[in-house]
Amino acid sequence: MTDHSAEPTTDDAVRAGVAAHNVGEYDLARGIWAGETPLAAADDQPPLRSGLAAFATAVFDGRRGNWDAALAAAEEARSALADAGSGSVQPADVDIAPVRRWLAAFEADPEFAERSPPPTLIVDGDRPTPGELPLSAASLVATAVATGIGDDAEVLLDAVRFAEAHDQPETTRYGTFIRDYAGAETGQRGIVFQRLSALVERERRKEDDVSGLFG
Repeated sequence: MTDHSAEPTTDDAVRAGVAAHNVGEYDLARGIWAGETPLAAADDQPPLRSGLAAFATAVFDGRRGNWDAALAAAEEARSALADAGSGSVQPADVDIAPVRRWLAAFEADPEFAERSPPPTLIVDGDRPTPGELPLSAASLVATAVATGIGDDAEVLLDAVRFAEAHDQPETTRYGTFIRDYAGAETGQRGIVFQRLSALVERERRKEDDVSGLFG
């Protein structure tokens, strides 16, 4: 597997999951919050992320009529978010009041999930979407997307690595393509991925050439 130099933080994971949630990618958000991505931080999951992951499960299953699993997830979400709001250190400032209200309405009437979409989420005063994220968070969304749809996540991992080799990673072509891929509509992701793959492959060949000179 490709080495990666900078591990995204828990803050990055919270923001990345919020961004995915805000564009309706609920299962993607769940996986990011649950740490099920190629770039997931190897840390203990705080109650906020656990609660948000369970909330996303409740939303995803509830909107498909899988009531038993959704209600169990909603109960888990309420418990974890109560812990997150009881004085424990939170990794990011997420407004969880709308989440609690949605969970309460859903538990009182499970069909509420089919009638009413979940609230968009606010973190640090913003309602982020994937294409607006900083590179460290956008890379989490991008690698999660690639893994989910069967694109080669190693291309994204190398793109992140190449971006971070520059003094200003955010403004590199790699950073731009990673955010574009994370935020692209489903029908456009293939085009973005092809262009990013070509860029990454050129950089890989340069590395191989240098390695061959000194190998």
